[in-house]
Amino acid sequence: MTTQAKETASEGLSRVKTVCLVMPDYAPWRTAARELLMAYLPNGDIQFDGGADAAIRVTDAPGGLKVEAAMPECPIAERIFEVTAGQPLDSERFKTLFYHFLKELFNRPLAWGSLTGIKPVKIAHHYMAGEGLNRQQAGDKMMRVYDVSAKKAALAAGIAHREMPIVYPLDDHRVSVYVGIPICPAKCSYCSFVSTIADKKGVLCADYLQGLISEIRQMGAWMIKQQLRVDTLYIGGGTPSVLSVRQIERLLAALKKSRLIHSKLREFTFEAGRPETTTPEKLAVLKAFGVDRLCLNPQSMNDETLAAVGRFHTAADIERVYRQIRGVGFGCVNMDLIAGLNQETPAQFLTSLDRVVAMRPENLTVHSLAIKKGSRMKAAGGHRYTQLYDAAFYDQVHQKLAVAGYEPYYMYRQKYAQGNGENIGYCLTGHPGIYNTLMMAEKQTIIGVGAGSSGKVYHAQTNRFNKVFTVKDIRTYNQRGQQVIDQKLAAYQAYLHAKV
Repeated sequence: MTTQAKETASEGLSRVKTVCLVMPDYAPWRTAARELLMAYLPNGDIQFDGGADAAIRVTDAPGGLKVEAAMPECPIAERIFEVTAGQPLDSERFKTLFYHFLKELFNRPLAWGSLTGIKPVKIAHHYMAGEGLNRQQAGDKMMRVYDVSAKKAALAAGIAHREMPIVYPLDDHRVSVYVGIPICPAKCSYCSFVSTIADKKGVLCADYLQGLISEIRQMGAWMIKQQLRVDTLYIGGGTPSVLSVRQIERLLAALKKSRLIHSKLREFTFEAGRPETTTPEKLAVLKAFGVDRLCLNPQSMNDETLAAVGRFHTAADIERVYRQIRGVGFGCVNMDLIAGLNQETPAQFLTSLDRVVAMRPENLTVHSLAIKKGSRMKAAGGHRYTQLYDAAFYDQVHQKLAVAGYEPYYMYRQKYAQGNGENIGYCLTGHPGIYNTLMMAEKQTIIGVGAGSSGKVYHAQTNRFNKVFTVKDIRTYNQRGQQVIDQKLAAYQAYLHAKV
């Protein structure tokens, strides 16, 4: 295409609302094509049949693959990509070719190139740990193979480099444990997790805790028998701090008696995410049982935004509880912010960021809003939303945090994220979140305890893992009780000793 044709095509596509992808009925190709096209048209309606404003066709051609686009007020644009005769075109190669077509059609690259997966750091990690490349070489290979920008390649390779001392040496007998409390005082509008609203009488929490403690006892006994050592322990939700002081004490006592809490844990995290459920009495119990990393997650420091998304606290409440956490003596605090809530402007988000940075939490995670299935936002308007942020905005966030002494230690991406951005965990030097790093690196077995707590059984010899799922709904978990626990134990047992 000529430069003028490219500009015309790009202008034409900017007005397109529906696009029909006419292509072979092969799921991996269709998924790749749709995800890449959505990165360019986040508010577009992508179809595989029916009428649309524009069409992109993928067909076989002599000696290659033909990709063409047709839209109003725009000439047909096409490319024929050569492929090796007699060899099937795998999904990764197809994705690369389709991306190069879109890059020409829209006349601009994507920062992450042809990558649409959620864990690009794993690619850099493989290049470094698996192929022996250094940090620079790993970044260069990501640029060469996936057309990732230099900035994003450096980000992924830098995080992978910082992962190494946390992830290695690999040990099949060292595991992390996630304990799920999928209960909240209220449901935030952006939340897609399967969580249940706590009843005022506390019956739901009491019933769930009874079953959870039973699973902890049985899982702990099984882990001892299998000679598995708990490396990190993470109690998440939901909102675990919705439990009463006495209930938290019972939970932690059961974990300790089952040897899931012990003196050699590398990290013990508890999500006390909402200030209205966190009290000095609860904090004292957590500290007494050895919790050394606490999560207090404001999501925004803008009171109007907090009210709009269904959070029943103010920014001042966050600051008050933060002081209480420090007063009890916690040395590591994580705080989360979400860019894109309530249509906040870049300036409003940066104000929240400044207020959180002023508190100096050791960990600070910046999420890009992604509207997911199961959230009220998705039900109300699909995944469409105004793109509020651009690459310059995320660069500004990164620079602000760098100046304040924070460096990225883990990262993942989500489909349809605001501004095609990432979720990045930043930390002050020497304070990376260990469980988060291990979870994203996928180089260690993670045992999930409780409703909605999936797990992964990792085998270092083959560098493969098997997933273990469980029921997500609290009431189903409470009703089925021992049946759920037996199924999970059987799955972990089978995968732990599987020859993979």
